[in-house]
Amino acid sequence: MFEVQDVVMALAMPVLMCASGIYAAAAALWRQRRPSPPPYSQAGIRLAGERAVAVAEAVVADQYALLLHDAAGTGAKSSGVRHHERPVAGDRAAEGRSGEAP
Repeated sequence: MFEVQDVVMALAMPVLMCASGIYAAAAALWRQRRPSPPPYSQAGIRLAGERAVAVAEAVVADQYALLLHDAAGTGAKSSGVRHHERPVAGDRAAEGRSGEAP
């Protein structure tokens, strides 16, 4: 008459709905107890992202210049420090300081 497969299929959707409701309630309680991080940290994340993009642009520009230089037929790669490897003036990370007061 009824097979086990039919019973499992009939109970799958209610079990899934109950499980997702329990998960949503637990997630809401967890978020109430742990508020989001302060907004000033978002500015720091944005500035770090902008700096990473600037460094990536400098790397791509240097590699493109090397590619054009090599394609010109000289075959000699430039030596020395490239633009993205030089420390930026006033850059605390490049100078080895953490930014905290002594």
